Amino acid sequence: MRTPESNSDHNLDEMSISLVDVVQFIKRYYKSILSIGLAGLVCAIVGTFVLGNYTASVSLQNLSGIDIPSGIDIPSLKYLQSALPKLEQENQEKQKDKGTAYLSSDQFWVQSIKPIILVGKADGKDLLDPSSLKSAGSNIASLQFTAKGASEAVAEGRIDEMTKTFINGATYIGLRDLLRRYELKVIEADSNLNKKIGSAEVELVYVERRIQNLMILKNQYPSVATAPLQVVDAKDSGAKYLPISTQIVAATIDANNLRESLARYRDEEKQLPIYTQFIEKAKPLIENGRKDGNLVDSFLEVTNQIEKNTQEAVQKTALEDIRVALTSIQTNKAFGLRQAGTIAIAPPPYLKNTAIGLLGGLFLGFLLALGLTLVRQYKSTLSAASKVSTVSN
Repeated sequence: MRTPESNSDHNLDEMSISLVDVVQFIKRYYKSILSIGLAGLVCAIVGTFVLGNYTASVSLQNLSGIDIPSGIDIPSLKYLQSALPKLEQENQEKQKDKGTAYLSSDQFWVQSIKPIILVGKADGKDLLDPSSLKSAGSNIASLQFTAKGASEAVAEGRIDEMTKTFINGATYIGLRDLLRRYELKVIEADSNLNKKIGSAEVELVYVERRIQNLMILKNQYPSVATAPLQVVDAKDSGAKYLPISTQIVAATIDANNLRESLARYRDEEKQLPIYTQFIEKAKPLIENGRKDGNLVDSFLEVTNQIEKNTQEAVQKTALEDIRVALTSIQTNKAFGLRQAGTIAIAPPPYLKNTAIGLLGGLFLGFLLALGLTLVRQYKSTLSAASKVSTVSN
């Protein structure tokens, strides 16, 4: 009779696998494993030829921020990658064009654009000034664009469409954001300027009245006009005593400052109609010009039309401010991103997919053979156990 210890040792012996068992297992199933591996190889080759995609890539050198003052950096790139898909969705809904549906995918724009950073953390030891690492850390030397297609022509067409959409979309978003900034500026200035002008006018009345009272006081005492006659200055928190002549000079300076501020406020008030006209004329263009390559020129033409009916220099200053902003966007579009080299097209990864298919098939065949062996052993164990129980009964 076996003890529990001898039973456990017997079970361990049965569960252990020797080198002979492995060799016998391979001899028995190697043909099946190789067959399934070859089937996986064939499926990988056929799938690569049928479903394999060509990969097109191109680099756009980012001159913005180097030769051009403002342009694309890391924050602006992230903003464009989130804004361009929504812009393309709006465009497709408006034009009912589903041919470029891939451009409306957020994931596509994130995966298909790789920024090449000018200075990375690894270059920090080579910089004499540590602060220069922070300033150059967001500078992008170039943008790497990649796109896939079922053929070389499709991949090349997609990369061309992608780069054009990126440049034109960045221009459109820049114009749209500029227009929104002017709208907010008009709304805020329209409410704040009236309050500032009213407050300055009331304060000027009190200051001028104070000057008159001081002049009357000075005329009442002509003999001591230049003497150190002092009165309380009500505006001074310390209630200091100052000569009348000094108070007159100080009040006159305050009055002049208020008049200058009023003049500036009124000049700003005169500029508001210019911004309002520009917004009214530019809004229809921004609504209908998502695919307009000459949208900046149309905006500049609006400023030229407004200038024809503008005579005051203050209002022309507002037009010049708009024109400078538009010219900056136009310069970024024309010279900000320049293609470096030609479009490179890589064929589908035949060798990689073939190796994956062969190894995957062999592994699957090994698992199937192993599973079949375990099932057979399990059935034999059940059969032996049933026979033992029958004999014991």
